[in-house]
Amino acid sequence: MNPDLSDSHCHFHPECTATQARLFAEVLNSQIDKFPPHYFHLMTTQHLDLEFMDILLTNLTKPEIIVPYFGVHPWFAHLFHTGDAQPTKEEHYKRILKPEPSEELLAMLPHPISLQQHREKYLQIITNHKLEVFGIGEVGLDKLFRVPGNGYYGNLESEIPEGANKLSPCRVNMSHQVEILRFHLSLAQELQKQVSIHCVKAHGLMFDEVRKIEDIRVILHSYTGSTEQAEVWRKFTPKGHLFFSLSNWINGEKSELLESLAETISPDQMLTESDIYVDRLFVEDKQQEYFDHLNGIYEKLHDLNYIESSTIHKNMLNSIGVYKH
Repeated sequence: MNPDLSDSHCHFHPECTATQARLFAEVLNSQIDKFPPHYFHLMTTQHLDLEFMDILLTNLTKPEIIVPYFGVHPWFAHLFHTGDAQPTKEEHYKRILKPEPSEELLAMLPHPISLQQHREKYLQIITNHKLEVFGIGEVGLDKLFRVPGNGYYGNLESEIPEGANKLSPCRVNMSHQVEILRFHLSLAQELQKQVSIHCVKAHGLMFDEVRKIEDIRVILHSYTGSTEQAEVWRKFTPKGHLFFSLSNWINGEKSELLESLAETISPDQMLTESDIYVDRLFVEDKQQEYFDHLNGIYEKLHDLNYIESSTIHKNMLNSIGVYKH
């Protein structure tokens, strides 16, 4: 394990439970001294993750190894409503999903969750744990996503019938995704925190939305846009406010794009990440697989750009506002 290589983007498993979150804390506590502060930048993506984050922070002997993030991933954006009044299931899902969901899918979907009330839960965890180092994420836009046949990933209450399609034909309207994104970008600005962004096939729209918000640090996680779009981001984002976080299983598998990005991105903008379900790997004693992900992308970046792990570490501290002097 290289202590300079922090994980700037990882996740709870979609099927995580409260019990698994406690087990994850136990496993980390058993080897806590080998992890430096700010090692795991752990995203929340939906409503259930907030409970697991709270459990983890409560049970860790050194919770400072975690950088908690608070957000709604575009794969879960359909579960949330943005208005003041509580809509019915039918009103909400028929408005934001195209084509309209079938009666079978509607039965699988939960009642829509108030995004404003979800925000209050963010703030409660931040206050209860006296958090100073945290971020907003994972949030973003995804034009390819289709709603799973059981309503959402990790829905343990509804199983997809055997032989049925795992994905429904329904996509989430971009207008709704943009509403969720804007909400979180504004929150990042209000709290003066960095935001970790997911983007699939919507890089121009994402750039336009982020540019409307002044003075936030942006982390483009597992960046899959073009080098031309990366140049646009670099040209119009203030120095020290833009980072490209790269993973082995997404970016490392696209050698030509990774080589082009390594030539385009400044060394002080590079971060490493796993983008995997860190709780599941640690609980199942697959830590080496986890570390191989981080080492794999670093070795490729080092070969292409000669970047040192100490630079990655400094970039990480800059990305979360913990400046290294």
